[in-house]
Amino acid sequence: MPIDADTETLNAVLRDLVALSALPAMWVGREPSAVAAGLADTLVELLQVDFAFVRLRELDGAGAVDVTRGSAWQGFPDWLARHAATSVRFQATPIVVDVGDDSAKGVVLRIGVDGEGGLVAAASERPGFPTAFEQLLLSLAANHAATAFENARLIQERRRAEESLRDARDQLEMKVAERTAELGRSRAELAASRARIVTAADETRRRIERDLHDGVQQQLVTAILELRAIEAAVSPTDRLKDELTDAANGLANALDELVEISRGIHPAVLAKGGLTPALKTLARRSPVPVDLDLRTRRRLPAPLEVAAYYVVSEALTNIVKHAHASTAQVTVAIRDDILELAIRDNGRGGADPSRGSGLIGLTDRVDALDGTIGIASPIGEGTTLTVSLPIRG
Repeated sequence: MPIDADTETLNAVLRDLVALSALPAMWVGREPSAVAAGLADTLVELLQVDFAFVRLRELDGAGAVDVTRGSAWQGFPDWLARHAATSVRFQATPIVVDVGDDSAKGVVLRIGVDGEGGLVAAASERPGFPTAFEQLLLSLAANHAATAFENARLIQERRRAEESLRDARDQLEMKVAERTAELGRSRAELAASRARIVTAADETRRRIERDLHDGVQQQLVTAILELRAIEAAVSPTDRLKDELTDAANGLANALDELVEISRGIHPAVLAKGGLTPALKTLARRSPVPVDLDLRTRRRLPAPLEVAAYYVVSEALTNIVKHAHASTAQVTVAIRDDILELAIRDNGRGGADPSRGSGLIGLTDRVDALDGTIGIASPIGEGTTLTVSLPIRG
């Protein structure tokens, strides 16, 4: 059955509508300039026009993209140059312009309210151009393109924002890594410095103890023996004998005090017998009764034994001076290659770990061995000092 002209025209319009409906999907993800160029190419190909001009404008007014396709009579581009300025507001209905030739017509459509989305212009010398259907197709294509253009711009801005965010995150991660490495180096340097100070202090203690034992102590012993020999040779009735006796006794007392000081500087029993006999000696000499719970007997690395000894010594000294305690307990144990110390008393509590050079010195000593130290001292419930030292070497 023959198809009349109106039916054929309607079928052509439907085909064009179907083609236009596919345009938004084709423009997804494309750059804004590519969307404007795609619309101009579509108008030339789909509507078979001789000239197409597309302006797509960003909705925030930040910029616009202009694209021209084909050639046109001089009169139409001149008209566009005068009327397509950004300050010109087109009417809501399409504007049909006489291009300058009796058979050529041009049409201009705005996009959006007052043309804030841009405009589309086309011209053709085809008879009857532009028909109402062609104006409808132009309007649909233009609005599809405007929406795609804005979406493309938003996608582009999002990508730029994501790139900026990634760059900022990478820079932040780099700075964090640098600061972490710097902090690690500082901590390592601090630990090494503390270790050197503690080692130097221990060596100084040993040297002083050795010098006292081999020097002053021996001289005092010799002087006492000489005085005792002179005392024995003097007649019992001689008044000088009593003076010699007093001098010898005074030197003996001085020697005893010096020996006591020497033991406090660096006890020989610690170097010879290890931690267990050294702690037993501390407990015997303590004015406050001490209950020892020593769950290890084996020798430990020398720095560890020295640190443990001085922790217990300082803790017992503080108990005697400040705690007003009647008893103390010292527990020493090894768990999972960790030497654990606990010194408790039943005194008045309320100890302030931030005060007193003794605890500060112990903290430096413990930190130098990568250990931990803690103190609990509720008022009226005594004080507990706990120390954990890793066993290495």
